[in-house]
Amino acid sequence: MNVYELLIVAAAVILGSLVKGTTGLGLPLTAVPVIASFVGVQDAVVIMAAPTAVSNAMLVREHRGDLRFAEGLVMFAALGSLGALIGVWLLPRIDDQLLFLLLALVLTTFLVWKFTASEPTWSPNVRKWGKMPVALTCGLAQGATGISGPLVAAWFQGLGVSRERFVVSNTAVFLLTGITQIITLTATNQWSSQRIIGSMLASLVVAITLPFGIRIGRKLNAVRFDLAVSTIIAACTVSLLIRAF
Repeated sequence: MNVYELLIVAAAVILGSLVKGTTGLGLPLTAVPVIASFVGVQDAVVIMAAPTAVSNAMLVREHRGDLRFAEGLVMFAALGSLGALIGVWLLPRIDDQLLFLLLALVLTTFLVWKFTASEPTWSPNVRKWGKMPVALTCGLAQGATGISGPLVAAWFQGLGVSRERFVVSNTAVFLLTGITQIITLTATNQWSSQRIIGSMLASLVVAITLPFGIRIGRKLNAVRFDLAVSTIIAACTVSLLIRAF
């Protein structure tokens, strides 16, 4: 990549870090498509694995006091990690367009329910039986595309939790599935010198920028925060549809 392309990538990572710090998701959504346009989807997914893990570790630390209130988080994260193993294995084998289309359809269904339901929170039956397939799907998406945030966000938004619990639940799941993703990428020899350098630079940008997003997030009330999360999910859905076709 030339200097101009590097600046575009850096801007995407900065924007994604600000959104991530504010809402707990949005970094891979913003950065992976931009990086993929220059170096390809597989390179972009691998490059953003470590920076995404860094951002999640920072946010878990920021909201660690709310971890004890996150119901069912350990089981969700464990299943997500299993899905991430499968997703990384599928990364060089799967049809990207088909996966993007399936993710977009899932998110579209959630958004329609979110804005048409009289009370947009999951029913007891959905909470009980939906957790396992959702967690596995989120992990698979993380491993195969680097983008699982909107799926995880949709699940926890449907639980109707507070901003702090929402952020720490999302990021704790992302962190564990992300660590699994990095370990599996390493075990399957998917790191090149170019990918390592790009990942290190992106991680540095994230570490510098993310705290500013955290400050913005603290100023949002519950209604604006919920709207911000729904907007990001909608933007991701549109992005996935564009990439699918």
